Amino acid sequence: MLRRVALVTGSARRVGAAIARSFAERGYHLVLHHGNSPDDAATLARELEQAHGVRVLVVQEDLQDSSAPARIVQAAVAAFDALDVVVSSASVMEFRDFESVTPDEWARTEAINLRAPFFLMQAAARALNDGGCIIQMADHLADETGFPQLIPHQVTKAAVHQLVRTVAEHLAPRIRVNAIAPGLVLAPEDMTEAAREKFLRDVPLARTGTPLDVVGAVHYLVDAPYITGTLLRVDGGRHLRR
Repeated sequence: MLRRVALVTGSARRVGAAIARSFAERGYHLVLHHGNSPDDAATLARELEQAHGVRVLVVQEDLQDSSAPARIVQAAVAAFDALDVVVSSASVMEFRDFESVTPDEWARTEAINLRAPFFLMQAAARALNDGGCIIQMADHLADETGFPQLIPHQVTKAAVHQLVRTVAEHLAPRIRVNAIAPGLVLAPEDMTEAAREKFLRDVPLARTGTPLDVVGAVHYLVDAPYITGTLLRVDGGRHLRR
């Protein structure tokens, strides 16, 4: 049986790792990209190869380097001679007051959250098999106010949605492009219980999400051949109250 190939950026830890694991469970060969988590990536690769009999290529690239996305795709094609799904999960979210954001911090956020996803799509479009699928990670915060400490993150994630709309039309009908906007899936480690409860007051489903909620959305879009250019919100309905 010819196995399909998935590439997941930022996949050594947290939600990215859950997404990668889900592809291995479905029999995909994998390209696991990480920026600076070599031990986590190596451990996950061994786990998936042993548990599911798939091949896993680990690629370390700093997405602040403008040529990194192309190298990631080149490595995938060199290893597997095929590419079916690309999930752009790598992201950065730095908390800074409006007054203290520096040009370097802005540039880092823009490079990882917006520039890298664009050039990953550009490179992937040349390599993806017909019927291929690209999924970008947006963020529910892109549509909200009241978070002045996250302006670079919000702005770049809002731009991802427009990027997906434009590129989806350009790459159709051969390749589908969609985005997922997760809500609070994995709370920041320093989030207090009071802050969590305050956040949940605006979530109709009255709970935080889990990585599996995002995983389910990913595979829904992978398996939905008549959906492109869509932003799928996985936020427990929070957008209804914002």
